[in-house]
Amino acid sequence: MLTLAKIKLFTDSSADLTDELYNHYDISVVPFYVTFDKQTYYKERIDISIPEFYRKLREEHAFPSTSLPSAGDYADAFRPYLEQGSDIVCFCITSKFSGSYQSAVTAVEDLKVEFPDRAIRIVDSIQAACGQGVMLIQAARMVESGLSADEIVARMEELKHTSRVFFTLDSLEYLQKGGRVGKVSALAGTLLNIKPIIVMRNAELHPVNKVRGRQKALEKVIALTEEYVGDQRDEYDYILINSDCRDEALLVMEKMKEKGFIIDWPIMDLGITIGSHTGLTLVGVCLTKKFK
Repeated sequence: MLTLAKIKLFTDSSADLTDELYNHYDISVVPFYVTFDKQTYYKERIDISIPEFYRKLREEHAFPSTSLPSAGDYADAFRPYLEQGSDIVCFCITSKFSGSYQSAVTAVEDLKVEFPDRAIRIVDSIQAACGQGVMLIQAARMVESGLSADEIVARMEELKHTSRVFFTLDSLEYLQKGGRVGKVSALAGTLLNIKPIIVMRNAELHPVNKVRGRQKALEKVIALTEEYVGDQRDEYDYILINSDCRDEALLVMEKMKEKGFIIDWPIMDLGITIGSHTGLTLVGVCLTKKFK
């Protein structure tokens, strides 16, 4: 009888799950780097915590920049598990936002020579933040169900196109400074209390609407989620995310539960990788279809 190799899941630090979830599902994280002065670089969640990061944004009005994990970072993270006989599946932030995916692919090219019998698969999540994180949870369930590395990749290539992040934030200032505005440039400006509504889908940020007032913006995020899932809301997993505005995210969660949404996961904090490009005030709903 053929025995499948143990599957080890990896992600870059864009996925924004809690340490408890990473530990529960045995997911290892390869961190991005952040700098505030272009000289000193900190590993996300290792050298600098998320609360400390947002303190610097709020109190020091800092505009950080991020640097991707190198191929060497990925190779160093993968190698011990390959030596133990594990196969690897790694999920990376959308390749349209970062070269993290390409770094991982480059690492695999070298490791294949060293470990020709091991499966090492890299997945472009076409998502970011908990859009990527909620996909990781589906992959972890696949590991628990005994799927092979190639089976997991095949299933995730189908599921990832169902993933969405609907979000709002008070200002596009950080997105503009970080060069990540793209298609949402038409929503620039905060005159008259106008709040942008944005969706992350198929690897890009798309403008959806702009409304007047924070409360209406939060309600619109819920409405867009309802519209997208339609009568299949129980077919999806949902994670709410915030960047230093947890109370508002909690209100959104409560309203969604009142509307019949089943939300199994705690509210997540937007991490440093994406928070560097959005700044404070982001509240969003991340979702993907469940693996069954």
